[in-house]
Amino acid sequence: MLAVLMSMKPEWWEKILDGEKTLEIRKTHPQNERLEWPVTVLVYVSGTGAVQGQFLCPGEVSYRTMQDLEEMSFVPREDLLKYAKGRRLSGWIVQSPEKFDAPSPLAEFGLDRPPMSWQYVEIPDAAEE
Repeated sequence: MLAVLMSMKPEWWEKILDGEKTLEIRKTHPQNERLEWPVTVLVYVSGTGAVQGQFLCPGEVSYRTMQDLEEMSFVPREDLLKYAKGRRLSGWIVQSPEKFDAPSPLAEFGLDRPPMSWQYVEIPDAAEE
């Protein structure tokens, strides 16, 4: 099954786990026709060397006011504008975040380094296990 592996700073992951952050801001979003929605997003937490958990992304919001993006993502408006550099931002909707009991090394996903932002990865389909 095709999924997404996303790199994230520890403070943002904690806000997602706490239910405070319901939107993850990126410049792009998944558009692969092989994806099944909602998309499983595996979270590599920077500085830990491992995938720490996952969330479901039922879709993205590519146009909202900066105020909405700021409130849902916890990213200050000035940081959003700086990151966007005049481009439209994509807000990945975050649902059902889950922290793994045992973190998974990147090698389990066939990787030797984390993605700069995100990338597609193949994972076993839970129904097939």
